[in-house]
Amino acid sequence: MVGTKACPPYEAMNKLCIAICADDYAQHEGIDQAICTLLAQQRLSAVSCMSSAPRWPANAPRLHDFQDVADFGLHFNLTESFGTQALSYPLTSLITRAYLRQLNSTTIATQLQQQCDAFEQHLKQAPAFIDGHQHIHQLPLIREVMQKIVIQRYGNNLPWVRNTVPSSVRYGKKALILKLLGGAKLHAQLKRAKLISNQGFSGVYDFNTVDYGALFEQWLQRIRNRGVSGNLIMCHPASSFPESDAIGSARKAEYVFFNSDAFPQLLQQYQINVHRLSDILLNAEFQRH
Repeated sequence: MVGTKACPPYEAMNKLCIAICADDYAQHEGIDQAICTLLAQQRLSAVSCMSSAPRWPANAPRLHDFQDVADFGLHFNLTESFGTQALSYPLTSLITRAYLRQLNSTTIATQLQQQCDAFEQHLKQAPAFIDGHQHIHQLPLIREVMQKIVIQRYGNNLPWVRNTVPSSVRYGKKALILKLLGGAKLHAQLKRAKLISNQGFSGVYDFNTVDYGALFEQWLQRIRNRGVSGNLIMCHPASSFPESDAIGSARKAEYVFFNSDAFPQLLQQYQINVHRLSDILLNAEFQRH
């Protein structure tokens, strides 16, 4: 199901290629266990890693066996302190500060550079992509700092950058808020800077759904109707969770779905394949030349 080489031109076979990215690797053991299990089953094609988490140094090596299965990226974090991170803000405070231009660009740049350093030190490779925990990478000033560092640091091998512009006009309130809260502007800036990105975004919901499988099917329907490869579906699976995890129940429901037969059956029903986004975008670029 997941490609290990460049994604073939599935459009010619009436199939689309999408990427499925699990966020928050290294946040806690239940997340790490779920992600590694799903990678072993080739049911994910990207993992967004919290290199600022205390668990990261010891748990990064667990991903080495899945290099041909998934893209591994940096989940830039400014909102989860883990009790150790020197700079962190509550999300609402960070959003307010960003829009009031009360953040220090040098401080943000230092945090991003340090998290890139930690990612590379323990995974022994550069990130294949960059995004943000709670989507903070799309906020004003943060997005400009991120783009500058990406180009300066990885100019010879640029990572792709996540944008949150929905895959369909039929999206809910939360997806609309993300688009308006920097997603659309980041997407436009990425295009101007010629930085590659996903071609549509899904996976946003209120974490209170009673049937995650039905929700996932809606996303596949909309991707199928749009008919464009390169869409990214974000997810947050966990096999277990501590009481402190505010979305723990939703994480467990997601894991149960992705670990079930229903997941590959839906992909087959909608004639959609899951591949690394880096391969999908590489193939799309090749097809244009």
